[in-house]
Amino acid sequence: MTIAYARNLWKAYRPGEWVLRGVELKVEEGELVVIVGPNGSGKTTLLRILAGLLRPSRGEVRVCGHPPWSLEAKRCRGVVMHHSFLYDELTVAENIELYARLNNASSYVSASDPIVEKLGLRARLSQLAGWLSFGWRRRGDIARALAHKPRLLLIDEPLTGLDPDAAKTLTVMLRGLADSGTAIIAATPKGEPELLGIADKVYEIREGKLLEMGKR
Repeated sequence: MTIAYARNLWKAYRPGEWVLRGVELKVEEGELVVIVGPNGSGKTTLLRILAGLLRPSRGEVRVCGHPPWSLEAKRCRGVVMHHSFLYDELTVAENIELYARLNNASSYVSASDPIVEKLGLRARLSQLAGWLSFGWRRRGDIARALAHKPRLLLIDEPLTGLDPDAAKTLTVMLRGLADSGTAIIAATPKGEPELLGIADKVYEIREGKLLEMGKR
């Protein structure tokens, strides 16, 4: 089943200055897609459109059969961008619970929750998000994004700022999520072997054009 797609997608922030140029993308249920491209190549813009944070200039885009900015699409996906969405004044658990409630999911967070366990967050649940290091904050953002069990996870620069152990933990978890049916789109500025090794499809984005580089 197709979870997300873009057809002839174009985006310009100023007239004639195209960031995305005719992007074609289709992501199926349980598929892990990695998009590689340097800063300024358009990969984050594409993720932000799929996340409903930007509107395309032209073309068609759908998430779970709906426009990305719709309520249905919002409840279908989880989003982790490079900049954290956690509220500094709330604990990690409160951030996760708030996001779950906003998406009509169970709002109780347990230390034994599988996602909490896999991310190693048990001892951090009662800590204020504002006091977390970048790596721990990243894990908190991922737990928040997965709180309502989305069908699609969008994650920007997933391994940036993580130590090797945390990076390995995250790649194993992402592959496990995909194997259990969650579609994942991960964007990265460089082709980390750990990330490319778990991908079903790898794309490179160059000057706003998306090129498929390989399949698993």
